[in-house]
Amino acid sequence: MEKENRRADDPSAFLTRLELYNELQYHDEDYYFNQTVLRTIIKIGKRFTTRLDLPLIHNSLSPNGGYDQLGLGDISFRLLGYQVSQAKKSAITVSFEVSLNTAASPLLGTGKNIFIPVITYTKLIPKQKMFFAVFIQQANSFSGDDNRQKVSFTKVQPILVKYWSLKTWTVFAPSLYIDYIQDGGSMNLEARHVFSPVPRMNLWGQAGVGVFGDFPARYVWSAQIGCRYFLLRKMNFN
Repeated sequence: MEKENRRADDPSAFLTRLELYNELQYHDEDYYFNQTVLRTIIKIGKRFTTRLDLPLIHNSLSPNGGYDQLGLGDISFRLLGYQVSQAKKSAITVSFEVSLNTAASPLLGTGKNIFIPVITYTKLIPKQKMFFAVFIQQANSFSGDDNRQKVSFTKVQPILVKYWSLKTWTVFAPSLYIDYIQDGGSMNLEARHVFSPVPRMNLWGQAGVGVFGDFPARYVWSAQIGCRYFLLRKMNFN
């Protein structure tokens, strides 16, 4: 289990677990955006998975029109994740996800229902005790509030994970956003350090900085803390 739980930062690894994290973002417009997310991931059989994210959001912007600044955000869930290919040192996965217009206030969500196909590729580098992955996500809104801006963007995220021991590792994950509505690109740089105090638990701290662009997901800086707990005593891997 101690070796297996290190795979949770691999997007191609399907592990049943609970995660809880809080992220604070500071944006250009001199406001703070804070989200606390409860995530459940359930592995189904050998090659399938589902996921559900329940976010609690606080937005420090002045509530014009009496909108709530604190409440439920847009719930997202993975309809289906599938391991297309699983070899000894590499893997390819695809998933189909949806973000729903469930936010309690316009300050807390996009106002749109969004369909999000995702593909990932992972390559292990055993001699260097690391792995490299590429995460590609396409998001397009298909319904929701007609007064809110449509959503159409691609997110490309290379991920490099370096293992220092069985109990600690570091994740480097820049995120590039290609916005087809505003015709521009944006990027955040993020690094996360993970510690496993016991075999069934991970704890982490993460810092991020915005590099360029004006896409809504691009911030000036961010800070995150989180934990995950593995629910199954025994897990099977191909």
